[in-house]
Amino acid sequence: MRVMAITHLISILIEVLLLRKINITNSGILLLIQVNLFVFCHKPSDPIQLWMTRPPEVAKTAAVYGQITNSYGTDLTILSIFSNGYQSVEFHETSVDETSQIARMHKLEYPIAMKAGETILLERSGKHLMLYDKVNSSENLKLEIHFSNGEKRTVVVEEKSL
Repeated sequence: MRVMAITHLISILIEVLLLRKINITNSGILLLIQVNLFVFCHKPSDPIQLWMTRPPEVAKTAAVYGQITNSYGTDLTILSIFSNGYQSVEFHETSVDETSQIARMHKLEYPIAMKAGETILLERSGKHLMLYDKVNSSENLKLEIHFSNGEKRTVVVEEKSL
């Protein structure tokens, strides 16, 4: 799409130059075309980026990290998350007990509230997603996130090594 748009811009520019019709109106039109191409052909970064380290084949659980950003102008909630490779997906948070200094993982119940523009960072020793009861699947791991505004986003989880 971007290549086609740039090709179209170049053909318009050549036409204007060959016909020698460069005036303030044509220059303004070319500027508007360039701005439109940049705005509409520029792909913004994905507001949901998830990754995991590949668990051993015998493992029935896995953890997913990354970030989920509310790119809407209103508050919303994450109602649920489903996976093609695991039977259940839960939000968890790791915290350290101040008296015993032992790290404990706590389940966070759905719905997960998000303010407009808020980003939930999913990281080790913090909030993260836990996937339980592995289902044999040879496909890439995908998570489908259901939001309170009715949107369902499917995200492919990237595999990273430590």
